[in-house]
Amino acid sequence: MRTLIEAIDQRVLLTDGSLARQLRGAQLNVARDLNGVEDCLELLNLTRAQLVRESHRAYLRAGADVIRTNSLQASPLSLARWDLADQAFYLNYAAAELACEAVDSVPGRGRRRFVLGVVRDQGWDAAPAELEAAVAVQVEGLLAGGVDGVAIDMVPGTGRAPAFLRGARRAKQKLKALAPVFLQRGHQGVEFSEHALGLADGLIRSRHGGAEAKTGKRDWLKAALEEEVNLIGGGDSPAATAKLDRALRAISDDGWRPFTGWRRPAVVDEVTPPSSSLHLDPAMAEVA
Repeated sequence: MRTLIEAIDQRVLLTDGSLARQLRGAQLNVARDLNGVEDCLELLNLTRAQLVRESHRAYLRAGADVIRTNSLQASPLSLARWDLADQAFYLNYAAAELACEAVDSVPGRGRRRFVLGVVRDQGWDAAPAELEAAVAVQVEGLLAGGVDGVAIDMVPGTGRAPAFLRGARRAKQKLKALAPVFLQRGHQGVEFSEHALGLADGLIRSRHGGAEAKTGKRDWLKAALEEEVNLIGGGDSPAATAKLDRALRAISDDGWRPFTGWRRPAVVDEVTPPSSSLHLDPAMAEVA
């Protein structure tokens, strides 16, 4: 599986956990590191690059297959309230570059890990043309920074998805990029329209590996597979991600990741499963 779109179509992948929680847990100087803007952790992509990179590395060593960029509030529409809209491209480019550098620096032991650029609808009061233009800037930065794919994370049924996807496709066309653009939604609720799905390269059905995962039970994972989930969130910390990595490998056919329901082969070839526990952070040793 050399591409993200192949991997996410065939296996239930594990993402990193909460990056914001990791970053807020560090000693930050709001004036120096965040330019006095406490709520904009995306500025750390420029001011504390090593901190962001190491946070990604911790999740990779814990077993994550997919690392998500530090870009949730890096839209020009969000940054405008801090007079930072003109920094949108650079913040997204840096977010992608740092995540890619982290992936390149942590051995995968025979498995490829991926960087997923994240664009989230924050409910801005903006016309479709404004949404499209803002998404185009953000996605252009993520693609230029080297992401393997982009996730448009939004609630179905709002009618805003086409504008987001048009903006993303505009950026892809400008850069002649091949990375896929996914629509992302939770595992339950309203579906996206056929028109919106037709503008996307694929659909991510995600489920957060949070409170349910802390129980230690595997039933919720099996239920997630029945719901055709193809992306499991890594919880709130690298420790939670490591536990989810082990749980997913334990219920897979080949000791790696469960197959998606529509891609499970009749016969599973024996493979040597890549063990994320071979390269855990020292802090992960107790939960390995």
